[in-house]
Amino acid sequence: MSKRVHDDDDEDDYMSEKILAAAAQVSAPQLLNPRRRVPPLPVPVPTQKSHKLIEIEQREQGLSTAITSDNKGFQLLKKMGYKEGTKLGISQSNGLIEPIPIQMHSSRSGLGEQNAKQEKVRVKEEIKTKFNQQIQSTYQDHLKQKYHFKRLQSDIAKCQSICERLDREKFNLEENILWKNSNKQDRIEDNDDDDEEDEDDRTDQFRMELQLKTLTEYLREKHFYCIWCGQTFETLDELENTCPGNQRDLH
Repeated sequence: MSKRVHDDDDEDDYMSEKILAAAAQVSAPQLLNPRRRVPPLPVPVPTQKSHKLIEIEQREQGLSTAITSDNKGFQLLKKMGYKEGTKLGISQSNGLIEPIPIQMHSSRSGLGEQNAKQEKVRVKEEIKTKFNQQIQSTYQDHLKQKYHFKRLQSDIAKCQSICERLDREKFNLEENILWKNSNKQDRIEDNDDDDEEDEDDRTDQFRMELQLKTLTEYLREKHFYCIWCGQTFETLDELENTCPGNQRDLH
């Protein structure tokens, strides 16, 4: 009995090697994330190929392998006059050397669904392309119209300034209706009605072109001055014989 108690005391001795080794292991530096202690298990690699993969490989192998002379179909073709390497059919120019390729239809839908989807995609792309082209064309037309409108304003202002200066020097006029800009009118723009705005812009453009034509003709007839040539001529005949015309594009 005393011996058994002594053995229990030896096992529970805190200075024994077993207790010290366990204490040292516990006091070792630990990782903050306990999940990192255990390395992740490797992903199991499938040792056997799936049925679908095997089916694809066998189909590709069969399609890539030409039929041999032992094939029943080849023997029947040979009896009907077929020679290996020649085209099938009466006309050798339109015959086929290789068999018609196989197109796999993996989905369970009808055979015409893929063509219908492709047609829908094509129609959508066509509509999108036309829409983008229309936007680009509209934007370019808007820029051209805006540039033409600004150039008209600049030409009119230049003609009015020259007309006023020449009238004062030659005729001693104090006022002339051609000096006034008839386009400086307060106009309420309605942003909700684009059609009315476009109509007003076209009306203003027509009015400005008419005003510019009136000014240039007045300068040519009264002062023998061409706004496009930028000079004054001695006589009207000299102006008509030297100047190409009363248009910007002619100069």
